[in-house]
Parts: sequence; structure tokens; C-alpha cells
Amino acid sequence: MASDAITDKLENQKRPGLAGPELAPSLLREDEPVLPRTLGMIGAALLIFGGMALTFNLVGWPVAVRTGWAIFALAVGLAGLLFHAAFDRDISVRRLYLLFAVVILAFGVVLCLIPYPNSMGDQFRNGVPCLLVALLFLIAFLRNEDEAFVRDVTQRGLLVGGGIMALVGLFGGSIRSDFFLPIGLVYSLLGLLYLVAFVGTRGISDDLAYFIAIGLGGIGLLVILISLGRSFLTADGSTFFVTSGSILLFVGLLYLFIGAGLALDWPLFILTRRELGAFFFSPIAYLTMLGFSVLSWFSYIAFLDNIFDPITPPIEPIVRTYLFALFPVFVVICIVPILTMRLLSEEQRSGTLEVLLTAPVDESTIVLSKFLAALITYLIVWLPFGLYLLAIPLSGGKPFDYRPLLSFSVALIATGASFVSMGVFFSSLTRNQIASGVLTFAGMIALTYIYFAAHQTRDTAWQTVLTHMSYLDLWYNTLEGKIVPRFLLFPLSLTIVFLFMTIKVLESRKWR
Repeated sequence: MASDAITDKLENQKRPGLAGPELAPSLLREDEPVLPRTLGMIGAALLIFGGMALTFNLVGWPVAVRTGWAIFALAVGLAGLLFHAAFDRDISVRRLYLLFAVVILAFGVVLCLIPYPNSMGDQFRNGVPCLLVALLFLIAFLRNEDEAFVRDVTQRGLLVGGGIMALVGLFGGSIRSDFFLPIGLVYSLLGLLYLVAFVGTRGISDDLAYFIAIGLGGIGLLVILISLGRSFLTADGSTFFVTSGSILLFVGLLYLFIGAGLALDWPLFILTRRELGAFFFSPIAYLTMLGFSVLSWFSYIAFLDNIFDPITPPIEPIVRTYLFALFPVFVVICIVPILTMRLLSEEQRSGTLEVLLTAPVDESTIVLSKFLAALITYLIVWLPFGLYLLAIPLSGGKPFDYRPLLSFSVALIATGASFVSMGVFFSSLTRNQIASGVLTFAGMIALTYIYFAAHQTRDTAWQTVLTHMSYLDLWYNTLEGKIVPRFLLFPLSLTIVFLFMTIKVLESRKWR
């Protein structure tokens, strides 16, 4: 026994020129999130600075930083903190952000419910941003939280909060038109965001999340029936439809489509949800929304200066001067290539396109899913423009004619579909995302130049043709509250042509 021990000891000793005994692999440790923590520190500093400056302005103390810049510092600071919350997996950090979200949520609820200075709801304009910020931080927290009990409690909190806001907004707005605009509308949209966040973080494979998705569709269908019933079966139906019924119908359709998209297991819906996840589980969508929100803020400030000008008072529809401006056009030209350049180029570069083409789905389903996901993201990016407009009635300003926004929404969907389909087509032509983005950017410039060509030419025939092709002329006409079907023909035809060519490109790659 002693000789065996001595032999083992000698054999295990390291000999010259030979490797030592094999040891178990060392534990791997994640890299420190240096960039998120740096942005988080900068965001915290800006949040404190902007909060103090805003407080001093509200109480009337003279400070060098005006209210607008204080709010801007607050927004940038919150963006930095949100980035940190989304990418720092440390347990102490994420629990701290959970506490921050709960405090902001409670503060928003209190602001929405306290009867100050006159009646309940007077602080609604300040409470809604708190509810929205709390939702963003809760989603960022759930992105990294791995303890089942804490995740379940947080998700059920989203469910309860979203359900209450959706029911109050939709059915309260169905009963009282004056409540629906703008309070009921905001509650219904915010409740929808909370419920979608619940379903998204829980997963549609979960039974409760699946039934909630079905419930969203059912609520949407019920709201549609209520809106149509009150519009056509009551004595004041026409007045109700013009004032709030049309918007209530639109919100009901939104609930119905989102609920069906989340619950149905059709290949088109499954692939669309996959593509939307690729957008919103990466920084692309959030950075795009942040950039668009910042530019929208400057556009909104210029719009306020215009409508409050005592020399030239605004003329209805005032939303035309807000949306038909340089900032929206510039942002659209830049955002469409960002959203579409990776759709099929990245699939080709990574080799996953072959997997998709051999899967039991046809090429049209693949193309339509990517097209729908990019179009939905494009429309979501536009939300800040509409949310800024809500600040006018919420702050006690005079009501404005909102009906041009409904017709503009139709034009926005039609023209957005043509832009996105063009981007999807260029993305199918190359593996290089940069090349795809440059081609789409050039296409956007060409479509924008049609407007200037139409108003510079003296040939009446060519002017008519180019006016029908110009998406800016379509925007201008719809912002006057008019929908002319023949102006929608070109963007819809362009969408069909680009989607058809993209399908043919994928079919040619499949048979190579």
C-alpha cells in the first residue's frame, strides 16, 4: 500500500516537458457592464439635475434652466437609467430598479386620483407620464429577473393595473363622450400597453397569458359593437360618432387585432411575433423611439410657438402645421432604412435564411411577417407625435379639431406600408446591411423629391401624375380631414409590387 501511494505520488508529479494533471475548468464570470453603468450614472445625475430645476421652476424660484430644458434633462436621464436597468443583471441593481418602478407607479396613481386643486383628475396630465415610466422600468426589470416568485408578483401587478385602466378607459368612454377624450383614450391605450407587457413577459405558452390575449380580442370586439350600436341605433348616434365614436371604434379594432395577433398560432402571426421580438429585445427599437421622441419634442416646441403667436393666430386644422413640417419628413427618411435594413440581409449573412426557406412555411409568409413586424414598429415609433398633442387638452388648453388625425392615420399606414415594403425588397437583394440601408435611404429621397418635382413643373399633366405619386401631398390632403381614395392607389400599389418582387427574390434563392 505504501509503495502504491508513493508510485501515485510520483506519477502525479509534474515532469519536465509534460503537462500536469488535468484540472476542472474554472468558473466563468460575466464581464462587468461598464457601458450600462456609465450611462446609468450619467442618467442619475441628469435626473437629479432636471428634477431640481423643474421643482424650482414650479415653485417660482428663479433659476437659469428653464422648464423645457429641465424636462429634457429628466427625459435623457430616465433613458440612461432605463438602459442601465435593461442590461445590468446584478441582483441588487435590478431590485433597486424594481423599487424605483413601484414608487413611480404609486406616485402616478396618487396623482391621477387626488382631487387637487379642484376635482379628481386635475393632476392626470402629471400622473400618466409616471405610469408610463413605471411600465418601462418594470419591463426592464422582468428582462433580467430569474426568481419565479418575484417575477410572478410583478407580472400579476401588470395584469391588474392594465385591466383596471383598460376597463375604466373603454367602458367609461363608451358611456360618457366627454370622459373618453382625452382621459378615457389615454387610459385605454395605457392599459393595453400594460396587458401586452404582461402577455409578452409571461409568454403566450402560459395559460393565463393566452386567456388574457383572447380576452383582449373579446374586449375589442365588444367595444366595436358598442361603438357601432351607439352610432347607428341611437338618436344622437351621428353626434357620438363624430365626437368620440370613431376613435372608440379605432381603439376597439386595435384591441381586437393585437389580441388576435398574440393568441392565434397561425404561421404568419408566429413569425410576426418573432420579428417583433427581434426588434424589441434589441436596442434598435428603443434607440429609434428615443431619437424620434427627442426630435418630436423640438417639433412640438416649434408648433407651440406657432399656435401661440399673437400676430398670426392658428387656423384649423392646427395639426397640419404640426405634422406637415421638416422634422417629421426628415425623421421618416432616416428611420425607414434603420428599421428595414437588417430584415433579410441579416438572415442571409448569418445563414438562417436557408433554415427559414426549408421550414414548412412559404416565401410569402416569411416576407409578410417581416413586413408586418417592421410596419407595426414604424407605427409605434410615430406614437410620440400623438402623445405630445394630448398635452394640449390635458394642460387645460382649448380643444382642437382632432378628426384630421383619423384621416392622417389612414395615410400614414398606407404610405408607411409602401416605405417598409421598399426596405424589405432592398434588404432581400444583399447580405450587407449597410448597402441595404443606403438603397432604402436613396429610395426615400426619391419618393420625397416627387413632391418638389410636382410643384416645380409647369406641365399640368405631369403635375397631376406626380401629385398622385407624392406621399407629402397625400399627407397634406388628409390633414385637412379629407380621404381621397385615388391618392391611396399609388402607395398601396407600390406596396404590392415591392412585396411581390421580394417573394420572387426569395423563390429564386430557394432554387439555386
